[in-house]
Amino acid sequence: MGTMKPLKHMPWVILFLLFAVGTVLWLLFVNEQRVHLDQVFQFQTERVADELVRVTLQDQFPATLPEDVVGFGLYGRGGAPISRYGVVPKTLMIPPGLGRAERIFQRLEGGQVVFVKRLDRLEDRMSSDDDNRPAHRVGGTVLYLGLKDDAFRSQVVIWTAGAVAGPLVWAAFLVFVGWLWHRSRQYQAALNNNRELLQFAEAARTLSHEIKNPLAAILLQTALLKRSAGGDPPQEVKLIEEEAQRINQLVSRVRDFLKDPIGQPETHDLCLVVTALLGRFAEPIQVSGNEQGPFRVSFDPHRLRSVLENLLRNAIESGSETPTEVRLSRPKSGWNRLEVLDRGAGFTETSLKQASTPFFTTKTQGSGIGLSITESFVNAAGGSLKWENRSEGGARVWIDLPESKEAS
Repeated sequence: MGTMKPLKHMPWVILFLLFAVGTVLWLLFVNEQRVHLDQVFQFQTERVADELVRVTLQDQFPATLPEDVVGFGLYGRGGAPISRYGVVPKTLMIPPGLGRAERIFQRLEGGQVVFVKRLDRLEDRMSSDDDNRPAHRVGGTVLYLGLKDDAFRSQVVIWTAGAVAGPLVWAAFLVFVGWLWHRSRQYQAALNNNRELLQFAEAARTLSHEIKNPLAAILLQTALLKRSAGGDPPQEVKLIEEEAQRINQLVSRVRDFLKDPIGQPETHDLCLVVTALLGRFAEPIQVSGNEQGPFRVSFDPHRLRSVLENLLRNAIESGSETPTEVRLSRPKSGWNRLEVLDRGAGFTETSLKQASTPFFTTKTQGSGIGLSITESFVNAAGGSLKWENRSEGGARVWIDLPESKEAS
């Protein structure tokens, strides 16, 4: 069993490793895309700069600057302007790093990029084919280009958001996979449990059938012994009859537990059914809330009677020093509630969790399936059964059943 515990958590370890690996790969991919975006932007910027140099040398500079270009200018070695267009500095302060590199990109606040490039390697060019036109000398010239990088920054923001959203989406997907795995395990466990319950039900059905005939013979013989004893049978005969009756009741309980919980539903008034049952108990039972009726429910009559008898009997056998109380109410529209309250010993911590578990009981003479049968019948009728300890002592058990729309 000790080796099964690590295996139980192995899928979660695998999912965590998949999350870690997937996150690292995604972040590397995002970083690669950002570097690629920057390279593309620099390449496009340099193309724009080269085109502007070309049209400047040919004296074909357009009247308006291209879109996203803030300013363009050519400056001499000392930073003196040769030609300027748009918003450019009057005198260019040559960046210190330009002596070691041919080009420099600088990102300024406000979404602007400055591109500075040396043109030392360009040969002297004529502005046109006309030899009478003066030549533009570009040797030792520095190019200045100011650009807006709104499109680039928006893409960077998208990829930055993707760097955060990607792991979250990946984690959500893995959590969903883990949830599916967990639910599949639950369904498998429930399937195995149901298979065991079916096997148990078949065995119990066969056993109850086999016990029925010899039990009937035992009860018949004890009745004959009592009659032959003239109304005063020996204590041994009484004990045999009591134990036989107890076994007979247990067999009947088991058969109730195995029978179809729905039965033949009919519309009943809870108040009338409870009132009819009061005469079956020697102990006093108080009923309140009946003036708010009728409380119509759709329930098989025999199963409804079994439910109410079981709840009342449990309350009476709890050792309550005060009369058992039954409260009828409507917790919300379309629902009826029947509460059974007592001042007995209440539920233990264990019985609160296992009260409806088949064959679990704290009574010396109990079968342990009464509340299980009750819950099965109530659930089949579309309702719910709940229980709790009362703060003032004792227990509170209640059933909620949907209102029947049919007339009783």
